[in-house]
Amino acid sequence: MVYQRIREYLEENGITQAFIAKKTGMTKQALSDSLRGERNLTAEEYLSICHALNVDVNTFDLAKAG
Repeated sequence: MVYQRIREYLEENGITQAFIAKKTGMTKQALSDSLRGERNLTAEEYLSICHALNVDVNTFDLAKAG
């Protein structure tokens, strides 16, 4: 799932959810819920997360999962 890949990326790179929430304008709770799979990310939120991480929008594409 995309949310799992984002969560793993944050953990692997030492990036906090608080940092991403601030950069994207999401609440910490909304981001946390999304990264646990309890809430769906909107397309706008997903794009904001990719922008905040400075990664291509295809970075978390499941079709590229190894």
